[in-house]
Amino acid sequence: MKRVTLFSLSTCPVCKRVKKFLDDHAIAYTEIEVDTLESGEQWVMTKELRKHNPQTSYPTVVIEEVIKGYDTAALSAKLLEEPGTVGRPDEHCEGL
Repeated sequence: MKRVTLFSLSTCPVCKRVKKFLDDHAIAYTEIEVDTLESGEQWVMTKELRKHNPQTSYPTVVIEEVIKGYDTAALSAKLLEEPGTVGRPDEHCEGL
């Protein structure tokens, strides 16, 4: 099984759609809601996110590689057997 990490913000509507996508497809993932972390942890997780996504936009899904935004075609290709076509790769929320 592929390791999936979701970097998100608690107030980001696009992040909520990505979480719903993952939940609807019963995909196990680790979620890091960066804005709910203490300031020191926020700094560390933002630094980690920047390794994968230098723009630090949310959501960022790391599936043994990086997918930025709500790009269901890319999410489906990496996680499902049948690719989907909903969402746009440029659909995202800005960082903190």
